[in-house]
Amino acid sequence: MFAALILLAIFVPAISGIGIKYLKTDRRTLGKISLVCLGAAALCALACLFLPSNKAFTLMKLGGSVRISFSLDPMNRFYIVLVGIVWVMVGLYAIEYTEHDENMPSFFRWYLLSFSALVGLSASANLITLYMFYELMTLLTVPLVAHNRDRESVAAALKYLLYSVFGASAALLGVFFVASYAGTTDFIAGGVLNAETVAAHANGLRVVFFIMILGFGVKAGMFPTHSWLPTAHPVAPAPASAVLSGVITKMGVLGIIRTVFYISGVSLLRGTWVQYTFMALTLVTVVMGSTLAFKEKLFKKRLAYSTVSQVSYVLFGLSTMTEAGFIGACLHIVFHSLIKNTLFMSAGAVIHKAGLTKVDELTGIGKRMPFTMTLFTVASLGLIGIPPTGGFVSKWNLASGALATGFKGGWIGPACLLLSAILTAAYLMSISIKAFFTGEQKIEGEKCEAGWRMLLPMALFACLSVVFGIFASPLIKYFASVASVGQSSQRLAIALQI
Repeated sequence: MFAALILLAIFVPAISGIGIKYLKTDRRTLGKISLVCLGAAALCALACLFLPSNKAFTLMKLGGSVRISFSLDPMNRFYIVLVGIVWVMVGLYAIEYTEHDENMPSFFRWYLLSFSALVGLSASANLITLYMFYELMTLLTVPLVAHNRDRESVAAALKYLLYSVFGASAALLGVFFVASYAGTTDFIAGGVLNAETVAAHANGLRVVFFIMILGFGVKAGMFPTHSWLPTAHPVAPAPASAVLSGVITKMGVLGIIRTVFYISGVSLLRGTWVQYTFMALTLVTVVMGSTLAFKEKLFKKRLAYSTVSQVSYVLFGLSTMTEAGFIGACLHIVFHSLIKNTLFMSAGAVIHKAGLTKVDELTGIGKRMPFTMTLFTVASLGLIGIPPTGGFVSKWNLASGALATGFKGGWIGPACLLLSAILTAAYLMSISIKAFFTGEQKIEGEKCEAGWRMLLPMALFACLSVVFGIFASPLIKYFASVASVGQSSQRLAIALQI
């Protein structure tokens, strides 16, 4: 059953995406057909959640021990839910956003195809499978960035491609070493390396795993390979920007999670130069991204720099290699996905309906688009971390994880997070204030509120960011059962069953 559901979730949207090219119908009908195919595939993926956690199967062998395999563990479940819900809801938004776009068929073709890659990536059982679908995801999302087909968008797509291929190549180098030293690339709780291998090759292995972290960190927008994000977002259509920020960057995070907690094991990295350097890079990215967002005047580019900062909150939590930090990182994956999708869709609605692209132009837009900008404000409060939103819950756990490391400079992490939160409040709330409080300035232009297809996904995600903040206990318990620090082995044990 598991094999059938996963294969349906991969191949239904893939076949549908290819078939779109040959459909002779109007754009609105084409969008509806695409959404139905996407919804069917997402339901197949989500149905896996009702199966036991120990399900696994091998799709094919590529010679010797190289296997394309899929499994169902708590991390797979989490990512399958994230991808399924986000892709369907943003797809609904995209129907209205692209209905007058002559390139609409192309958008939905690549949107469906990229969903196939994301399902395969989320359900991967080993590094080989993860790498294959990771590269496939990059190739299939490049056309989403280049959607407008002008010089600027093609250049941005090329930059995204080059950065991503460079990062994946660094990760592939690590795959070769893991296969050689460990004899397996399967994801195993706590790591795959035995004590003899670690004792004989500890220093070399740390270099390899650090290179893998840097490689996957490219997709996550970690300094110094972050610049593809602020280049790609302004030129990509809003639905593409939403999923790039809300989901695609999280696939880089998934690669790091699998590397650190399922392949290397934290006992090899904790307290070494790898952990300290990883942590330093994440904190530099957190503060740098917020600072650049504060200075940026282009609406979507400001949100892109925000993503650079906020995804590194997640990476910082992982770098602490503590239970609280891991829980905070997973929580922030959830909340950032909900919030940043809302923010990018709100920005897209403003650009699409009002034609405004710069922050300085947004004075009074709240009077013309009250629902859109209200949802933008709610999401902004969540990203800042104002209680009772989900952002507060995740950041509390991230700060707790930093203090639990026992480092003398453990306070630096929470201090950087606080500084970033202040900058986040400045660069987001200034937009909301401009939107609703105009003073004596006369507002020109009629109301141009987004339609229900655009508002519904934004409203759902904004509400969930608050609801999950108030009722966060189930999520915390789930991630706590996934991550528990084994004191005897001194490494993170990932629960194989919930």
